[in-house]
Amino acid sequence: MEEKTEKVKAEAQQIIGVFEVLPKLVVFDLDYTLWPFYCECRSKREMPSLYPHAKGILLALKEKGIDVAIASRSPTSDIATAFLNKLSLGSMFVAQEIYSSWTHKTDHFQRIHSRTGVPFNSMLFFDDENRNIQAVSKMGVTSILVGDGVNLGSLREGLTQFSRNWNASQKNKQKWLSKYSNKPDTSNPAA
Repeated sequence: MEEKTEKVKAEAQQIIGVFEVLPKLVVFDLDYTLWPFYCECRSKREMPSLYPHAKGILLALKEKGIDVAIASRSPTSDIATAFLNKLSLGSMFVAQEIYSSWTHKTDHFQRIHSRTGVPFNSMLFFDDENRNIQAVSKMGVTSILVGDGVNLGSLREGLTQFSRNWNASQKNKQKWLSKYSNKPDTSNPAA
């Protein structure tokens, strides 16, 4: 198991190394994104397992200096937290927003932003529910739908999309600056 994790970590580091622009924070859902089950259907006494690529990806992101966080709408945050600790991952995350919510995940991301100070457009998010992807994308977060848990392919897709979004936002910023910064300053008419 450990050998496979190291292999995935090395591949993830190669993928990350290809990109010039990287997110400051990568946020993961838990259920059916990092692990293949719903927490509320499990017991704290069980030993959980992750999707095969999840741990290697988390380790690679951390080693590359990219923070990671959790945004999970779980009615059993105690079980989720216990599982993260059993998997020796609990201390890895700069924010763990795990609670039941009637909103999509927008509340989770507001709290993550408040806690970390990372702008939404500097975040990358992985989730298995399209409604969460749609809602969080509207906040400016690059959001990737995963079908069968996070894996090296979804990491590559996420970093590619993040890069595109970042480059598009920088072009728009440049257009705006060139359009509005060339006008004469009329704020002090006496000058």
